[in-house]
Amino acid sequence: MGMRIWYQSMTQLATLTNYRKALEEHAKKYCSDGTKIVFNGVSEDNYHGRMPAEVLQYSYAKLILQTEVIDICRAAEKNKFDAVILGSFSEPFLPEIRSLLNIPVISMPECTLLVACSMAEKFALTTLAPANVKRVKALVKRHGLESRVSGYYSLAHPVDEDILNVALKKPKQVVTDFLATAEQAKADGADLIVPAEGVLNLIIQRSNINPIGRLSVLDCVSTSFLYAEMMINMQRRLGIGVGRMGSYAMPPADLLAELDAVTQVKANAKKKNRQLIKKD
Repeated sequence: MGMRIWYQSMTQLATLTNYRKALEEHAKKYCSDGTKIVFNGVSEDNYHGRMPAEVLQYSYAKLILQTEVIDICRAAEKNKFDAVILGSFSEPFLPEIRSLLNIPVISMPECTLLVACSMAEKFALTTLAPANVKRVKALVKRHGLESRVSGYYSLAHPVDEDILNVALKKPKQVVTDFLATAEQAKADGADLIVPAEGVLNLIIQRSNINPIGRLSVLDCVSTSFLYAEMMINMQRRLGIGVGRMGSYAMPPADLLAELDAVTQVKANAKKKNRQLIKKD
């Protein structure tokens, strides 16, 4: 039986056309026969011309701009997708989405970290800019894996998703900067390094940089594809689902309906207030 997987990026895929095309090519190359992945980006008007790397370092911005992902993922399940991938190292609303869906919800950073633990005693992560290092450290801490990380690095020339979209065609500077972090990671004791952002990952993989000497480079994008396939198979064949006792407890149907109604009331009130302000 084939698989349908919804891949939710936190970038503007309609604008970052090189990135979308690279994702689609990556899926064709690495997914199993019969697996179809649908790639979806965020609403174009959410970021007002800014790139996610610039905005999502701020907790409040992340809360406001990523809330739509919850409804998008719920809609994916209603439309018979077999799994959802949160394809971003910002890992938007993972506990909330897992608590609402019965299909597997895959976090790119979570599955990457777990797979890295099976491949290296110590591993390192490289992100786009110094401001992102703090966010990645917090993410690793959230998953309880600080002791497995030998170091966190950023590119010497900080970039955002728009710059990386261009770099998919002209990758030289990004590759040079990544290789420099890999050398430092080796010196600091890493056995493996992760390009800790989807676009950066694809640039490195498409440049055929793996391994670097004896240092492995983990492809976080294809790892999320294959991890999703594994989780779908585990659900289908073993009947294993998410534990509902703690963080992933699912609200009963009547409570969920009430919460949805409250959300709709708030949305209508917000729209009405905006109209009143415009009139004034």
